[in-house]
Amino acid sequence: MAYLGRGLDKGNYLKLDDLQSQFNGSTTTFNLTSGGTAFYPGSAFSILVSLAGIVQEPESAYQINQNQIIFAAAPLSSDDFFCISLGVALGIGVPGEGTVSGTKLTSTIIWNTLVDTDHFKVTGKISSEESAIFMNPNSISRNTTIPSNYNAQSVGPSLTVNSGINVTVSAGGEWTIT
Repeated sequence: MAYLGRGLDKGNYLKLDDLQSQFNGSTTTFNLTSGGTAFYPGSAFSILVSLAGIVQEPESAYQINQNQIIFAAAPLSSDDFFCISLGVALGIGVPGEGTVSGTKLTSTIIWNTLVDTDHFKVTGKISSEESAIFMNPNSISRNTTIPSNYNAQSVGPSLTVNSGINVTVSAGGEWTIT
């Protein structure tokens, strides 16, 4: 009979390596592997575990710590075992060049990578039709380094670098105060 139901077209469903040969009735912690490589399920709820023909309940019958499964009771050497990963996080990739427009962006954008988000935020729509509003405080209260090949700008009628605070502009970097 053909398969009936929703197609399994998303995720990475896979059967993990068998642990049965390691069962001895006293050990409760085992390393999870797939093809001999450590497997990190992330959560007890992201795998389906069958022990001695009985599907085990996550968190009560077993727990996960990194790539280890810890059973509440030690499996017997006669217990059969299988474990299915119910899916692994999928990468969504990078949008193609020119495919993201201003209308697809949130109305408030905060950079967390290279920008000191405690002191710099960009708000408003970012598009060719409207200008952004750039905000920064009127004082610098923690040490800051502007790396090589980066530009930085502080704007306002006054700017104070607090006592004991250093702003370092690396060779090839630039800081403009307007």
